[in-house]
Amino acid sequence: MPSMTFRRPSPVPALLGLGLFLLSGCGPAPRPASVLLISIDTLRADHLGTYGYARSTSPRIDALAKEGVLFQKTYATVPRTTQSVATLLTGLYPKHHRARGLFSPLLPANTTLAEILKDRGYATWAVVSNLFLQPGKGFEQGFDSYSNPRSRFGGDSSSQITDEALAKLRQADERPFFLWVHYLDPHWTYEPEPAFASRFDPGYEPSEAMKALQEGKFQKGDIIFNNTLAEPDRRHLIALYDGEIAQVDAQVGRLMDGISQAVRRGMLIVLTSDHGESLCEHGCCFAHGETLYDDTLRVPLLFIFPGKLFPGQRVERNVSLLDVAPSVLRLLGLPGRPGMDGIPLFATTANGFVPSGSHDLLFAETDYQLIHAANPRFLLRGARGRWSGVRQDSAKLIRIPQPEGPLHELFDLASDPLESHPLPSSTLPEASRLMRELDTWTDYEEGAGSLLEDSLSAEQRQRLRSLGYLQ
Repeated sequence: MPSMTFRRPSPVPALLGLGLFLLSGCGPAPRPASVLLISIDTLRADHLGTYGYARSTSPRIDALAKEGVLFQKTYATVPRTTQSVATLLTGLYPKHHRARGLFSPLLPANTTLAEILKDRGYATWAVVSNLFLQPGKGFEQGFDSYSNPRSRFGGDSSSQITDEALAKLRQADERPFFLWVHYLDPHWTYEPEPAFASRFDPGYEPSEAMKALQEGKFQKGDIIFNNTLAEPDRRHLIALYDGEIAQVDAQVGRLMDGISQAVRRGMLIVLTSDHGESLCEHGCCFAHGETLYDDTLRVPLLFIFPGKLFPGQRVERNVSLLDVAPSVLRLLGLPGRPGMDGIPLFATTANGFVPSGSHDLLFAETDYQLIHAANPRFLLRGARGRWSGVRQDSAKLIRIPQPEGPLHELFDLASDPLESHPLPSSTLPEASRLMRELDTWTDYEEGAGSLLEDSLSAEQRQRLRSLGYLQ
């Protein structure tokens, strides 16, 4: 599928308000800053060096982090691409943007960051890779061009995406631009190029079980939930996942190297992910979307803005992908969009911006579609089986629906960051409040445009099977 071009007339007052040149004796107005949003699919924060990981998976991202502000505790609202990217682009929880299922579209009633910036005179481009972000699903709203061809739906494509993103940058004229780049590589299956595949487990010899997996003889659900691989095989798959991160990190570096210093000086760069990946924690291997533990919810978040943000800052408070869109607007000096669930993460000062603002509570939910039959903890069909969760400071509560009534897991992340030991509700003073808040927040609405699995075409089934979503 070729790149798609969408033309939406921008209001004349907005273009005049942009004011590339003022009709006064003050000379030309400062050019508004351009924006580069980089999202990397399935990227855990704790597998990057800048977040403390021991392996050298991310030297270029680590270097980029030193140029800006890093948020240590950033969380997705849903550990799936469809819902999470919708949140990233709108600043809304899934229950408000209505893309609550894996196949849901982003409805036209939503206003995306691209639409806001386009109306301000920005050129808007997207170069992405993901089956669920395909043209026609609504994620193209506000983009002058939206490139996500079918050839990029499966397998690694970071080199192609970088090539196309650099080509877009070469087309830039005097207008500011918003470029969104979404890399897919760390998503299952983990098949990086040979140099990256052997980097972190060079002496590995595949077992018969691993050969069977590579030949497609295993059900993915058996790998995810039944732990059918031996420990050396599981370690190797984690090494391959890390190799995918290193591969996409090199492409992030190539993208940065291809941007001139003159453009970089006036550019806001945001780097994040849509969700993480469970690597055999909590009985779930090499998957996401099935649980609400932080291995799939915690993501990286960096803001780099030369001359506006003091470099090298690290922020410890809880923030969300909800906050990306309102923060971009704040940093660009544009008015916020009323009704966003997210908050600007920066306050304006005379010398630029400083990190500011916090959430009292953050909510999350899981998907309810294409749950593998082997999942022992998904016991109710449809939206009634969707997990929900809430966090306040270091306290976190997860609700797991069951036929006999929901199971609740309470964690103190300060003393148990790996969520290994659920606590009795009497342990934390926040528990009763979190329970009440979750009661109020949780619903069983399916959202908009849900597509059932049995309506998929043979081609869609095959692509989903290759990505680990179907048996």
